[in-house]
Amino acid sequence: MRISLLTIGLALPAVLAAMPAQAKVVEITPSSRWNLDYGETKCRLARLFGEGDAKHVLFLEQYWPGQRVGMTVAGPSFKRFASRARTDLAFAEGQEPRRTEPFAGAVEGYGDAVIYSQINIGAALRDDAEEAAADATEDLTLPLLDKEGARKAQFVGLKQRGDEYRLMTGPLDQAFEALDACALDLVGSWGLDAEAQRTATRMPQWTNRDGVVRRIVATYPREAARTGEQGIMRMRVIVSPEGKVEDCVILKATETDRLDSPACRAMANAQFEPALDAAGQPMRSFFAESIVYQMGR
Repeated sequence: MRISLLTIGLALPAVLAAMPAQAKVVEITPSSRWNLDYGETKCRLARLFGEGDAKHVLFLEQYWPGQRVGMTVAGPSFKRFASRARTDLAFAEGQEPRRTEPFAGAVEGYGDAVIYSQINIGAALRDDAEEAAADATEDLTLPLLDKEGARKAQFVGLKQRGDEYRLMTGPLDQAFEALDACALDLVGSWGLDAEAQRTATRMPQWTNRDGVVRRIVATYPREAARTGEQGIMRMRVIVSPEGKVEDCVILKATETDRLDSPACRAMANAQFEPALDAAGQPMRSFFAESIVYQMGR
């Protein structure tokens, strides 16, 4: 689930999409194993690719259990990638690339980066019928990463205006198993019963979503708007058995100077149908969203 992106009237420069005459595929092989960081507020899978001056890094991050991950790739191959420009994204040979518009940024020690707020890698590797069936249940029970789809992964491939750069990950199912375990551990750190969440028959359902979302997207922080600052936030609320918001936390997924989301103030008025446990009884649970603040184009 994602809150609608905020758009205000600051035009960004256009990007020309001229295709070089001889675009090629550049494969970058792993130079480390996966490393999983059990952070206080997030789980991060990291892996290095390439060596020396050609060193790259891939991060897959979760702030709560779900079918989507935040994804960042960084390294010299992405030096000319422009922010919010059309980028073809693929994970396996023969897969129809997805047209995406990621952010550009930087990662200390690795240089230029391409940043995705949330992406469902497993669904991208399934056919349309399989993807529709998975999406139909996402909002009802606790969603976890799609390991079956991720088993089909061969690489993370990005192409913007010329060559396609592939980080050769191989299958991602075992990596996703570990990331799921970490995300469920996070749930316990919030004072919730992780097993009860995993076996819930229904997660919280936001009943006055439209009105609250309008308040959130109508209040782009003034200083950030003035300087054109953009960013990705993660919002998590604890929902009581009565469907009330007990607590709200905003975490920055990208570094910002003046961009601080007012979303938690609006969420004080949010109303939910509470989560239901394995026996169908209301229980304490959580609801989470990604919020992307971006300037108009």
